[in-house]
Amino acid sequence: MRGEGLKSGIVTILGRPNAGKSTLVNYIVQKKISIVTPKPQTTRFRILGVKNLKDAQIVFADTPGFHLAKSALNKYMVSVALRSIEGADLIYLLVEVNDSPDEAYSELFRHLKKFDVPVFLTINKIDLYSNDEINKTEEIFKNLYPFKEVVKISALTGKNVDDLIMKTIAYLPEGPCYFEEGQITDMPFNLQVAEFVREKLYLLLKEELPYETAVTVEEIKKKEKIFYISATIYVAKESQKGIVIGKDGSMIKKIGTITRLELQEILKKPVYLDLKVKVEKDWPKSENKLKKLGYIIE
Repeated sequence: MRGEGLKSGIVTILGRPNAGKSTLVNYIVQKKISIVTPKPQTTRFRILGVKNLKDAQIVFADTPGFHLAKSALNKYMVSVALRSIEGADLIYLLVEVNDSPDEAYSELFRHLKKFDVPVFLTINKIDLYSNDEINKTEEIFKNLYPFKEVVKISALTGKNVDDLIMKTIAYLPEGPCYFEEGQITDMPFNLQVAEFVREKLYLLLKEELPYETAVTVEEIKKKEKIFYISATIYVAKESQKGIVIGKDGSMIKKIGTITRLELQEILKKPVYLDLKVKVEKDWPKSENKLKKLGYIIE
């Protein structure tokens, strides 16, 4: 894979919340790199997934969904997405069929025009819509930006994803690999654990509460026969703490059990997961508190 003529590059995937960016990365690398939930704005970090092919290595950057942000947390997520354009060799703009361009798209297109990087219009979820709806979406977006290619896919089923990969390779430069052949992400294990816990919060808790939760991992100890992991779930209000814990600890136990079983499947060893819940008042609104919880603001 590291012979002469190897192509390698970084593909940044941009799109609205819930456009299917994380689902696409997970499908391509055939591994759960990014957490996926039905709720929008699940992804908060730039997460890399690596696809190794015979004559190419493609590094996919999954990014938070772009939107018109108001809170400090949402502004952070949008800045992560926009900064991910820098250094990319190719951009996928992932849009869902019937998406309507608005002010958020206008801002994104203005930003993209600052960079000399090719952009693919990647229309997702084609398994859910008619050909007329798909073609209409294509025409609307082609009138807004000079896309190099248009590819229509289903990230969930994998339809036309191979075609997307082949077209991607044609736009990548020749160069050495970024990662060793067996490596599929650069995400530290402690962040993976925190993300798995946060995913369960999104899946199990209702309404707006998941958006005001954050997770940090304080300790990971690997012993001969077991992994010991200590993590803290932060909420923004005192009233939310009891909801996360649940009656007689039922909710925190459920979150911990599902996460622990998933980690054991990955690690192939028993896991002891110790979860605590703390209040960090109004943390999504404060840059200082975001930094305290591991959100690096530049």
